[in-house]
Amino acid sequence: MERRAQGAEARRRAGAAAIKTICAAGVAAVLLQTVFGLAIVRGGGMSPASGDGDVALTYRLEQAYSANDVIVYRAQSGQQLIGRVVALPGDVVEVTEDGAFKVNGNAQPSSNGQSTAPAESGPAYPLTLGEGQYFVLGDDRMQAVDSREVGAIGINVVEGKVVALLRLRGI
Repeated sequence: MERRAQGAEARRRAGAAAIKTICAAGVAAVLLQTVFGLAIVRGGGMSPASGDGDVALTYRLEQAYSANDVIVYRAQSGQQLIGRVVALPGDVVEVTEDGAFKVNGNAQPSSNGQSTAPAESGPAYPLTLGEGQYFVLGDDRMQAVDSREVGAIGINVVEGKVVALLRLRGI
């Protein structure tokens, strides 16, 4: 009789542990879908900070971004892109033919010694950013697809702020 009681108790504990594990996995899945996100870096536009094949962990609940924040956003084409915020709502951005990049009339330092040339199909300059709009550039200006091509990035297409980077390229 005592063995049966012990067996029943062991099964009860195992069932409780399974339920706790399933609940924890469910909570983790909800957090990953609503609070955090994952994005695979494509291309070398953010080199050397990140490279093709790295995985970015993003925080999705951010409501405003600061200069130098790295964000993941979706272009009108549907392509998921990653870039660094370089100008904020209300700023006036200018990218000149000679590769100078200015925010509110102030020249900004070049990234990796590269000039910031305008894209042929990009926005007209000077560009004044509206409420909820950001100007985003890749760190490797020569390879990046960024605001020079796709224009100002609206807060509604930002998928999250990069909070961690998993270097999985070459694995």
